[in-house]
Amino acid sequence: MADRYDRHPEYRSEDEFQRVRNRLGGLVLLPKGYNASFQDQPYEQKVEHYTGQNILARSLHPLCDQNNPGFLAFVSRTGLPFTAVKDFDQDAIESRQHLYRQISELIWSPDRVQDLVESPAASLG
Repeated sequence: MADRYDRHPEYRSEDEFQRVRNRLGGLVLLPKGYNASFQDQPYEQKVEHYTGQNILARSLHPLCDQNNPGFLAFVSRTGLPFTAVKDFDQDAIESRQHLYRQISELIWSPDRVQDLVESPAASLG
């Protein structure tokens, strides 16, 4: 979400807009130069460029799962709630925040960490 409060009449104040916009779920990880090239384009324009980026950014686009059996298998195996996002609004940010939390719980689960400690070579492959 571009830092443009004037485009978001759904927020009662600029403080509320900034609070929502700056939540972890509002984060889209892109290379610095790539992200800067979009400047303050609306999300609807930016998301079209995400298809060539990392899977976390790409998953915002509705065509992410087309011709992507590895991603579909990962989603099926983990049950992570990846969904395309049409409007990057407060609901979308909250959903992404929930997704990021689930991803972090999967990555840093005590069982997985224990597996890494007990068998580091097997975990790297």
